[in-house]
Amino acid sequence: MLIATLLLSFSLNVINHGNIIIGILNTLLLFFSVYLYFKFSHQKLSFTKFPHQGFSLIILIGAIPLFTRANDILFILIAIGISLLTIFYLTTRFKKISILIIVIYLITASFYASGLIKPPFSFQINLLIFNDDWTNLYITQMKTESQYMPYLIRSIIFNPSAHFYVMLSKIAGLFTLKNLYDALLIANIYPLVKGLNLDMKNRNKSKTFLIFCTLLISLSVAISRSVKIDNTFILLSPFLIYFILRGLNSVNKKIYLAFFVISLFVAASP
Repeated sequence: MLIATLLLSFSLNVINHGNIIIGILNTLLLFFSVYLYFKFSHQKLSFTKFPHQGFSLIILIGAIPLFTRANDILFILIAIGISLLTIFYLTTRFKKISILIIVIYLITASFYASGLIKPPFSFQINLLIFNDDWTNLYITQMKTESQYMPYLIRSIIFNPSAHFYVMLSKIAGLFTLKNLYDALLIANIYPLVKGLNLDMKNRNKSKTFLIFCTLLISLSVAISRSVKIDNTFILLSPFLIYFILRGLNSVNKKIYLAFFVISLFVAASP
């Protein structure tokens, strides 16, 4: 019952923030994220009925911290824009143009999220990872200390492309268990992994596009020397919800509910 999910999310927002506007925006973001899933899965969206029996767990999605603790109006609006553009991609005949628009939008949004662009349009070149003095010094030092290795091998391993390894480590650091728990609760990591696994096994152009968007945001954010986790997860929220809902029907309900109870105890602990 989607209306119960939205009411739960809105109520938790009002309790957490005491701000109706933020509550409405976070609830809208959740709604469009859920609607995105229904569009991709070609199911009819109903506010009062479950599409199938196993989907009754959708009510608990309204308690996801990602949609109840976010309070940056700008990034909530940007994330809503991501949902709407992705829905537009599904409904338009001009797929190539819509993909180009979405890619530009996601990269720009990620730069704002990581602080590379400060409002309104101030680009912070000094925050690019390629200008990180520590990383550049590390590359130079490793070249010097690896004299025992052939020059060709040293040039291949220790060169500016090492920044890419740093970016990969930043992406890995973004999706740590703690960060996923803080954003989604322990219970929702279970269907998230299930959903990703299902889509990886049964890929098509649309599903591959969602995975691509997730990776694009993560990579674009990692270009910055400082990764702002909260902002990044807000931008990723439409895609994370898609994968959670994708796997929700395949999870064991008892295990999911047990994880949800554990999540509540952990959240309530000091």
